[in-house]
Amino acid sequence: MMRSTELKTAHFKSPGFKFPSRHNKLSPAGRFFFGLLCLACGILPVLASFDIGPLGREAINGPAWLGAAAGGVFIVAGIALLMGEDGSRSDHPLSYVLLACILGAFAAVSNWIAFGPGPRECTIAMVGVAFDSGSPANGIACRAGFGIGAGILDGFLIWLVAGAAQKFGAPAGIATALERFGLIVLGLSLAPIALPLILFLTAKGLIAGFATYCTTGKWPRNESFIARMKAKRAGNG
Repeated sequence: MMRSTELKTAHFKSPGFKFPSRHNKLSPAGRFFFGLLCLACGILPVLASFDIGPLGREAINGPAWLGAAAGGVFIVAGIALLMGEDGSRSDHPLSYVLLACILGAFAAVSNWIAFGPGPRECTIAMVGVAFDSGSPANGIACRAGFGIGAGILDGFLIWLVAGAAQKFGAPAGIATALERFGLIVLGLSLAPIALPLILFLTAKGLIAGFATYCTTGKWPRNESFIARMKAKRAGNG
């Protein structure tokens, strides 16, 4: 049996394979307008990172490259819009580069907020939990939140690089290793969200089941599932 990576590679290299066409409702004039708008929005923070223009470097709450990264996202998005269909085609090499630049910029900013030097202060609002502005708990919670986001972006970025490497002829071993590494990073980043959710749902189900047992003297059963399984076994027999 072929592995998923080998199936993907064979699928991409099949002579008769074509990527599905995308129905884009944005007209060429709309692409041009929004592309220029994105470029205009991105130029200001990029210029600020070089201390040029109406916004100075002091307007950036962090190192100067943050302005270039944040503005670069808009500039790359504007370039993708101005490119037309080539900017959104999954079989066009430049589309991988543009998407990697956007994900890389977001990941760089998130990683700096999570792991960079200096204090952190975020506005955090959760039901029943309040963190005073400027307190150590606020800084830890701020870094933790952006750390999870940074890990998710890092995982997607590595996964994207793996897909591009696989598609454009890199050795299968390298592409597979990158893909697995990206999935590991993504899984570890999602674990702080997924594990508490799983524990909460499990505990909720146990409490509901125990309440049913206390009321009826019987543990709850999924009768429809049991009936389907019995019918399936009877059919196989």
